[in-house]
Amino acid sequence: MSVELKIKSKHLSVEAQIIRFEECKLKKQMRWSINQHLASGSNDPANMHSIPAYSSYASLNHHRRWDVRNENRATFLARAYIEGKPYASVEAKRKPENEARFTTYILPRVTSMVAKYGKDKVPLKVWVTGKGNIENPSLLKLKEDIVAWSTISEAEV
Repeated sequence: MSVELKIKSKHLSVEAQIIRFEECKLKKQMRWSINQHLASGSNDPANMHSIPAYSSYASLNHHRRWDVRNENRATFLARAYIEGKPYASVEAKRKPENEARFTTYILPRVTSMVAKYGKDKVPLKVWVTGKGNIENPSLLKLKEDIVAWSTISEAEV
């Protein structure tokens, strides 16, 4: 197993905790702004977009819930693939509505991490005379292997 992926996984979980802590601080700032708005005697609802902490909160929240979560899942799956664990022992099932996210974001990251940190390092591009940089055929084979590994049979769903 790759020590680098183990460290990356730990950092991603700590990153999510740090972001949650900062989100709580920004929520308190937003609450204070809303209370100030209400204390001013205005009958209009507070405009969240005019509160400076709101955009920071929304950005951090999106980063944690999308980028960090997907990267952490991809790292977890890459570690399982490198260790030779069956996919069914790592993830029992996937929701059909999240299948597009899995194939679009998660699997390419798993492939690149396995290519970079796996037992056999696989370069992403190779130089072919007359054609320039093209995708490595062994990388294409690795992608096919990972897709086959991550396939859930109908009996498991």
